[in-house]
Amino acid sequence: MFDLCRVASEEDEVNGTKNYEKVIERVGRARQKYPSISKYYVIDYIADDPKNPRYMADIQWRIAVPENVDRHSGIYFLRTNVSTFDEKTTWDYYNLTREIECTNRQLKTDLNLRPIHHKKDDRSDAHLFLGLLSYWIVNTIRYKLKQTGETCFWTEIVRRLSTQKAVTTEATNALGEKVHMRLCSEPNKSADDIYERLKYKKMPFRKIKIEKSL
Repeated sequence: MFDLCRVASEEDEVNGTKNYEKVIERVGRARQKYPSISKYYVIDYIADDPKNPRYMADIQWRIAVPENVDRHSGIYFLRTNVSTFDEKTTWDYYNLTREIECTNRQLKTDLNLRPIHHKKDDRSDAHLFLGLLSYWIVNTIRYKLKQTGETCFWTEIVRRLSTQKAVTTEATNALGEKVHMRLCSEPNKSADDIYERLKYKKMPFRKIKIEKSL
């Protein structure tokens, strides 16, 4: 186990501080840096005598009781200043806020809606229009997936589907004709699962063969 108190104490010795609040702050940073270990520690802070309450006299730690370690893991507390909201309404508003944040992240990061590098108004308008159109498509796909219990983000959807490739081959036959063949690879298990949930075809298109005379 990693001694969090030792880390904080060594840092205090280097910087030469015994301020009560500073010591607690540095121990908190150590706990934040090592979250998987810090939950196994219970730390007690002992202030100096009443004459010097601003100083830390000692730090004592002990191993947490095993059955109490994960007792509060995964528990969220939501606070609102609207007293008329019941639990369900509060939870629904919280999820709505998360969806709005996810929307902004998709527009700015996944779809590169911002920044806009165009200098002409018509090009900027086209950029915004195509960005919003893309978001409607993305949001529709995510909404349909949520209806089936799949709640992954758009980046994860793209990662799964990117394993399926389309290959275009060009060749010239003995008659001097140029032949184009476009094939789509078989989707893997993760991509196939998305197609199943959306009820889409696993192969977006079949083999295409186009011949042109030179």
